[in-house]
Amino acid sequence: MAAFLPFAVLVSLLATGATADGYGGSPSPLTPPAPYSPPPGTPKPAPYTPPAAPAHGNEKKLVVVRVEGLVLCQSCMQWGSQSLDGAAPLPGAKVTVTCRDKKNRVMSWRSPAADYNGYFHAEFGVERAGDYFGGDPRAACFVRLLSSPDARCNGVTNIGGGMEGAPIRDEGKRWTDQRGIENVVYAAGPLAFKPAMCAPTRHY
Repeated sequence: MAAFLPFAVLVSLLATGATADGYGGSPSPLTPPAPYSPPPGTPKPAPYTPPAAPAHGNEKKLVVVRVEGLVLCQSCMQWGSQSLDGAAPLPGAKVTVTCRDKKNRVMSWRSPAADYNGYFHAEFGVERAGDYFGGDPRAACFVRLLSSPDARCNGVTNIGGGMEGAPIRDEGKRWTDQRGIENVVYAAGPLAFKPAMCAPTRHY
């Protein structure tokens, strides 16, 4: 019997250890961990800021595009140059304002005439911003000279892009109308016709 005493003692010790660990006995209650507290002096993380919206807004946003500009008659003193020094308004002069769609096709166009001050204004219908080429009217629309009612000043020039197509620029003129639709006024030019004939300048 003495030879088996160490084995009996070993079994007794194992049984006692199992009970102490909760096996075969009542489970001991778990203590929840304490909430985490950062060390004193730790800076607080910055609040989450959502990314900014695209510069030109939602492509599904409805907009009314308006384009304005000036048409002038170049002075004979500047004939043949790109200068508009001494130019005068050209009432009744016509331009074409063309806008392209997202597939770079002509979407719509207007042909306004300049008023007594040479000022023209073209208004387009309600469109989704994403329907314009590049999603931006500035990339989609351009202005060209069309005709002059004055036979003394009807030569087309490329001043400001009047022949190739003048780009339009955003000058911050915008408002929301009673329908909740944003109206944006873009500007082009000034553009100019040149005199058909200028008297020669003689130096004595």
